[in-house]
Amino acid sequence: MRKNILTLFLTLGTTMAFAHEQQYPGFLIEPEHQHHALKQQRVELAPDVYAFSGYSSSNFGVIKSKHGYILVDTGDDLPRLRQALAEIKQLAPGKLQAVLLTHSHPDHRRGAAVFLADADKDLPIYAHHALGQEQAPLKGLEKVVKNRTSKQFGEGIPDELYPENFVIPRFKNGETGKVLVQPNHAVQDGKTELTIDGVKFELHTIAGESPDHVVIYLPEKKVLFSGDHVYGLMPNMYPIRGGIYRDIERWAKGVRQLMTFDANAVMPGHNDPILGKENIQKRLAQHAEAMEYVYNETIKGMNEGKTPNQLAAEIRLPEHLRKVPTLGDFYGAIPWAVKEIFVSRLGWFDGNPTNLVPLTDKEEAERMATLVGGADKLTAKAQQALQAKDYRWATKLADYRLALSDDKVTRLIKAEALEKISENILPVSGKTYLIQSAIELKNKD
Repeated sequence: MRKNILTLFLTLGTTMAFAHEQQYPGFLIEPEHQHHALKQQRVELAPDVYAFSGYSSSNFGVIKSKHGYILVDTGDDLPRLRQALAEIKQLAPGKLQAVLLTHSHPDHRRGAAVFLADADKDLPIYAHHALGQEQAPLKGLEKVVKNRTSKQFGEGIPDELYPENFVIPRFKNGETGKVLVQPNHAVQDGKTELTIDGVKFELHTIAGESPDHVVIYLPEKKVLFSGDHVYGLMPNMYPIRGGIYRDIERWAKGVRQLMTFDANAVMPGHNDPILGKENIQKRLAQHAEAMEYVYNETIKGMNEGKTPNQLAAEIRLPEHLRKVPTLGDFYGAIPWAVKEIFVSRLGWFDGNPTNLVPLTDKEEAERMATLVGGADKLTAKAQQALQAKDYRWATKLADYRLALSDDKVTRLIKAEALEKISENILPVSGKTYLIQSAIELKNKD
């Protein structure tokens, strides 16, 4: 009997070690979800309407007009945009006639300088009347947001360590310009019809990833520019840099609203265009259903009294959506979205009375040190966990030790564990945050 129990424990130990080496609750990776390099391509969505993808970290559209061309968004990588401009001059000789912005995020408007260089000073620039207002609640938090944004985008990671991906790619000799901040035509709520240099447009204010989204539709060409309502991955329902709640119910309704357009082609803000009515309807429906499912399951679990950590570990997409290649957690992650939904609806308190009057981090660390026999033992235990490939536990033990005082050996253990965790998760924003945090730990004086 004792031999059988020992065998069971050894088997469980092996299984647990293998699990640590592979995947984590809430962050399981489907074989269909693999990162790859961003492909540069120009796709003709309809006669004289083009999507430029891979020329920057975001897509931009070009519509040939009577005297030149009209831009939808501007991209953000200046060297590649100069290459694109040379192509545009061949496709649509003439000057830039107008810019239409789908929303405020900088990656969609940092390339403007390339196109505005030879444009008229009174060039029409259309954008949502509340462009950028989602940033207003972050006023006064510029320092912490800047720090977290740097980690989310891996700005401090050397090229040789930067993870290959198609979401926030790093271009060789890349350079971004200043954000285009002065639109001179405010798009009001609802539907706006206008004609610019012979091209008919419909502008629709439909909130999505940000509340200042403008969806741009060409009724004669049956082309829809959707901004960041959808892209070729699971919607990033919570950015780890921080920010206001991305209203997931409203966002999903916005995606459902996109299905009402009679579009033959859709240019999303990122990744490949969606071509063909059947493909468009399928993709939009999948994205909306995925967001609705995560939201509804979170609310259901909250009503059952589950904590944010419980829900984050448990909630996965239903089987028919789980393996869809365009619903992978390539950028954000469902567990992070689940926690954000919880906080947005109930606040920080998870319902456990222990957490109403909790120990401070240092108090908890002191008690853990006492349990294991001293601060140095915490470091030793963290090292053991690292060697056992129990990387999350290694970082937790390291945190206890570092809460007591700084210790270089412990910092290096934590740094290595963070690097290993980055290899075992899919969201690139998590990868870059972990890698840059590890670099900072190693470089700390």
